[in-house]
Amino acid sequence: MTGSVLPRVPAHPSLALAFAAVLALGGCSRTLPGDRAAGFDPDTIPDPYRSPSAALMWPGATRAFQVTPRGDLTNGAWTVRIHPRAGVREADLPSVIACEDRWLPVVRWRRRGEGITWEFEAVSCPGPAPRDSGLLVSLEARARNTAAVPRDARLLVRFEAPDPALSFAPFDAADPGPATLRWAGAGADTAEGWSTAGGSGDSSLAGWRMAPGETRTVRLLLSAYPEAAASLRSWARAPHVQRVGEARRYWTEELARGTRFDLGDPEVERALRAATVVLLSCRERRGPRWVPIGGPFQYRDVWLRDGARAIRALAVCGQTRVARDLADGFLEFQLPQGAFVSQRGQLDGTGQALWAFEQASLRPAPDDSVARYADAALRAVRWCEWQRDLGSRTGWPFGVMLPFGDPRDAELTRAQLTGNDAWALAGYRATERLLRAAGRDTEAAEVSAATGRYRADFARALERCGHPDLPPSWQLAGRDWGNLSVAYPCGALPPRHPRCVGLARRVWAASGGAGLTWYGDRDSLHYYLGADLGTWALLAGRRAQADSVLDALLLWRDACGGAGEIFTRGTHDFGGNLPPHATAAAVLIDLVRNALLFDDGDTLQLTLGARARWWSGSRLSRAPTRWGLVDLEFARNRDEATWSWTPVPVWTALTLPPGSRLARDPAPPLAAAPGGVTVLAPPGTSSARVGLASDSRGASEP
Repeated sequence: MTGSVLPRVPAHPSLALAFAAVLALGGCSRTLPGDRAAGFDPDTIPDPYRSPSAALMWPGATRAFQVTPRGDLTNGAWTVRIHPRAGVREADLPSVIACEDRWLPVVRWRRRGEGITWEFEAVSCPGPAPRDSGLLVSLEARARNTAAVPRDARLLVRFEAPDPALSFAPFDAADPGPATLRWAGAGADTAEGWSTAGGSGDSSLAGWRMAPGETRTVRLLLSAYPEAAASLRSWARAPHVQRVGEARRYWTEELARGTRFDLGDPEVERALRAATVVLLSCRERRGPRWVPIGGPFQYRDVWLRDGARAIRALAVCGQTRVARDLADGFLEFQLPQGAFVSQRGQLDGTGQALWAFEQASLRPAPDDSVARYADAALRAVRWCEWQRDLGSRTGWPFGVMLPFGDPRDAELTRAQLTGNDAWALAGYRATERLLRAAGRDTEAAEVSAATGRYRADFARALERCGHPDLPPSWQLAGRDWGNLSVAYPCGALPPRHPRCVGLARRVWAASGGAGLTWYGDRDSLHYYLGADLGTWALLAGRRAQADSVLDALLLWRDACGGAGEIFTRGTHDFGGNLPPHATAAAVLIDLVRNALLFDDGDTLQLTLGARARWWSGSRLSRAPTRWGLVDLEFARNRDEATWSWTPVPVWTALTLPPGSRLARDPAPPLAAAPGGVTVLAPPGTSSARVGLASDSRGASEP
């Protein structure tokens, strides 16, 4: 997928109001910036990739700045070149570019020269104008003389044309970027930046003779779009430390609106926070509606494929309002005939849109707009049925499946894609649920009957195609993509179906074991492509493989906690596939949440894949489910496991800690499920306690 930079559109006014409220909070800049920032050493934060980078983004902004591996900043329209010098030599490039706590978007990096250490800290803020789609970056550069003798230090900052090697740099003719780039000076009407060192044209220069131990600071304010110079000078009156404190408070409060995960596992908790920040940031306005975008840089466009994942992840981690806003934006992509398409030839978008509507609007209770989604979904299902009916009349062996398409994307083939039909089945199931939530049982029964026929046709097509597991297309052409989602989240086949097991065995064997899968060639690892197999493994009772997938998702995050799409196995180089990617963030949230709480069936499943470390005592607060908000606590104390949760009107399945089994039958009303590792609790139950014994059987590799 290749994104394009969108034209500037107004941002949601609620974001400006929320940030204004942050400014008004007493003590914000006094209590947050100091001690917490002092211990933040970027070079101690792990980054597995060859080149460090970071994203400075903001919800609703239609541009973002990348902190490049050189320590420069670029927004695709222009680059801010930063040249720190010690004596006559430019300082070394940064080794790490990191976010605070590996999630909070206060970005730091270091560059070292001859006796001078340069420390940079940057934070993004919303643009200065109401309903603005831009953002500002407050950047502080600090030079410190670590030598025993005086040293000369100089900082040159220049605006330049974008680097053509960057995949997101070229702009179309409608928005080529400003012809003149300049700093806010005495005579400038508009400018792209402001500096305490002043500026002449496109350059700002500061220089000092520094005594041993001396520190000097330059503060920069950088705009994603040309702004009135007076506005930049006005915004510069608030010191950098205040802007950092405001950003900390904003993001802390935004995340506090969602589900709280207290797992006793700081790295997983930080990963969840980082992923949520990415998803909250990767959204824009299209007229009155919000839409999700694939990423802040080269994927700056809308794909139903990626947006549906983002909506699902936001919905299950408690960001209900944002998920519903984004689902509402999907209505803009419905064609008059009923199908949903965001990118030409991607017929899976119809099922993905319907699935996203259901995911967002039914948790923690049906939204008052569910009738509108049910109408749109029913039109889409009838379009699919129309296509299937037309195809069946041709007599073509696979005519009853969705038609040929060329998605011009991951599958790299023109064929009838298996994933199109799997996602359509997910959409049928979602439509039935939406209709029932809207009180339209007759139409829901109509869709249910159509689902049954479609499932039977899907099974017959699998037998007819001659593939040993699940092919990318019914013509057996193309690369694995949508077929990896057949069992989860599409539910087109049950998790323990032999074809699902065979698919996992095939793709994991080719990749060297459960974890990330490869794409295109064996040296290209894809972050999110095989992530659905992690939840598949949980549902199939293969906890060890699910754990391995989660280990890989946690490992391959950069020092800001984000992940890209593809990188090379040998060199760890992501090239032009710049992190963070919204779908990469979404699948990590999805897998962790499913390991703790899974509600996609008619039973609430708790601790399905909870790790041993989490059993030392964990708590989830305000987790949205199909049966309302649920709080969950669980722990293991030697030979006993306990759970406490908000009661729901359906059966609850409790999975025991890894490596354990029931020591004896649980006390009524609890009951042991077959296999001895799951306990069933009837509707209305709110707690459970069972005895444990060691279980050495473990989960076998697929």
